[in-house]
Amino acid sequence: MQTLPAFRPAPARHPFRQTLPARVLVPLPSHEPEVAEAMARAELRSKPVDWKQVTLQDAKDFLLAYCACFMAVMAFIS
Repeated sequence: MQTLPAFRPAPARHPFRQTLPARVLVPLPSHEPEVAEAMARAELRSKPVDWKQVTLQDAKDFLLAYCACFMAVMAFIS
């Protein structure tokens, strides 16, 4: 049975870090397995936006949302 080499953290240079136990200084993994799996699923669902496929309805929807937000901000300010 093969054992993994012990992790030796770099020597702490700050006085506060010198007081911490070595187990605290061990680097954490970048993402938990559940998070990495969810991110992989999200990448599969997302399609890149093709700006050549913008339709007239897309432009109308954008302008409607823009005008509604503008009117809400103006009503709030006044």
